[in-house]
Amino acid sequence: MEDRRSLGASSRRGSGEAAAGTDITSAWTGEKKAKIQSTLYSGSGDTGKVAKDDDDKCSSGKIVQEQEQGPEKIEGVDWDQDKLDEKIDCYLQQLNCDLPDDEDFWVHYDDKKRRKLNERLALCRIRAHKEEHRKMDDASLKVIYPANVLEDEEYFRSYELHFEWYFDPQYCNYARLQDYQRLMLQNNGEYEKWEEYRKACSTLESDQAFVQLWEKLLSNTKLMEFFLTNRSYELLKRERVAFYHALKIAAELSCIYKPLIHFGFTEFICTVRFDHSWDKYYAGFFGELWKRVAKQKMNFKEALKEVYCEGKYIRGNFEWKYEFESSNPGPLEHLYNTHLIHIDEKAEEGAAYQLIMEAAKKIFPKRKTYYDYAKKKLGIAKEIGLIPLGPCESST
Repeated sequence: MEDRRSLGASSRRGSGEAAAGTDITSAWTGEKKAKIQSTLYSGSGDTGKVAKDDDDKCSSGKIVQEQEQGPEKIEGVDWDQDKLDEKIDCYLQQLNCDLPDDEDFWVHYDDKKRRKLNERLALCRIRAHKEEHRKMDDASLKVIYPANVLEDEEYFRSYELHFEWYFDPQYCNYARLQDYQRLMLQNNGEYEKWEEYRKACSTLESDQAFVQLWEKLLSNTKLMEFFLTNRSYELLKRERVAFYHALKIAAELSCIYKPLIHFGFTEFICTVRFDHSWDKYYAGFFGELWKRVAKQKMNFKEALKEVYCEGKYIRGNFEWKYEFESSNPGPLEHLYNTHLIHIDEKAEEGAAYQLIMEAAKKIFPKRKTYYDYAKKKLGIAKEIGLIPLGPCESST
């Protein structure tokens, strides 16, 4: 059995964190500039190069702008480094939510309480397996599945073989965890840092708050515009300002587990820059192909050669020579025929671009983040009865 002290250990920090700096947050307080700029896109192929290129010159796709308010209206932009670091440090000190380290919290279930736990989790499995039971509360389900039936059926643990989730046996030992904390998504390679997500063992309230944090940051149009496209300020300054705003929101929400802030903000930065560079790049590339093939009725290979010769879209790791010289359809043509050929040639350019963008995201999917993990987990928890009625439900 994994030692409970290792739970969350990959992200938990001790006292004096902000002053000393950490592997993640110190990058945005100015102590490890080189590290953060070199690691933001590790494992993403040429994404880092594209992001840097887009940072050095104007991107072809512009996000929504609020022209009447410049970057100086964004809190923190006009602060010097010392003041910005001081504000960041202040908010870091307020982030105290995490898995407790004291022995009293990690008490194990006795036999009687473990049976009660097994019964509760069995009812969750039943709701997931049988849709007609999903709106039934525990008391109603127990009429159909009394305790002896649940025990005889080994609490329906075998159902988890067919689910995208499971109840972690390790976390089922500890009496003071929420049942929500025992719920884990299967490690199917879909998530960027699945083991870190598991060890974070976030509470229901923490995950709900984290989702709110991510979405509030993303909806801050002025901040995203400043971060992604304003080259009047160095990249690290923009990252620190964005990090300050993330910490400010986290402090207002108050219940976000500290490890989620540490790796969650890094994932947020990677995600918004990936979306701004790669997604727009490929949407533009396939958009040019679509205009020629669908609207101008060009042969696909002729259209591809024309787009290639313009020199704007040559970054992808494509076998260009094979695409041009083979008498058979190449991989790009297969992708086009699978994902874009159905887009109506009469579609207006704006509507067509949205469809092409959606196709580009399917063709070149990015690894999912803790935001995706938490959103999916919250949806499952609601479906199987782990989220009680009331304020918690409305926040998902």
